[in-house]
Amino acid sequence: MTARITEGKWAPLPGSLPDTVNADTVYVIPTRAPTQGSDIPRYTDTVRYLPKVARSAGAPVEFATPSGTREYLAEYSVDPEMWSLGLACLQMASDWLIFTVTLFISYRADSQGWKQEEASQLPLRVTVAETSTGRNYEIEGRGAEVVEALKALQQGQGGGGSQGS
Repeated sequence: MTARITEGKWAPLPGSLPDTVNADTVYVIPTRAPTQGSDIPRYTDTVRYLPKVARSAGAPVEFATPSGTREYLAEYSVDPEMWSLGLACLQMASDWLIFTVTLFISYRADSQGWKQEEASQLPLRVTVAETSTGRNYEIEGRGAEVVEALKALQQGQGGGGSQGS
């Protein structure tokens, strides 16, 4: 099985993108609709600590929405092995994007008590909003396949980016 890449069929929820996008930053965006009567899109509980973990590893990863306005959704009824991650960045050609997805897979393994190899073979859906072009991507497959698909997308755009120095 290879990861499935879909362009343009997914769109970020209203209010989920940051007001200002820094070129070297990857933003975790909410992927769940607001509760009835609210305008605030929600994050899944699975990403609650990802920016903190990423920053401790030296990666410029932040939540897209300001502190104090975030809402989280614990999804007990959803298949626990299908995890999803919503991201936004200025350009797909950023190695921080791939680093963030790889870190999410590692975080997933640690939080569930799995080996890294097990987590990289489980289903993962990553949605990416490229803010400089307005293009949106959805990549779905096994974790390792999603990472390879992101690399292929970057190469196809003449990217490859850099993580900085």
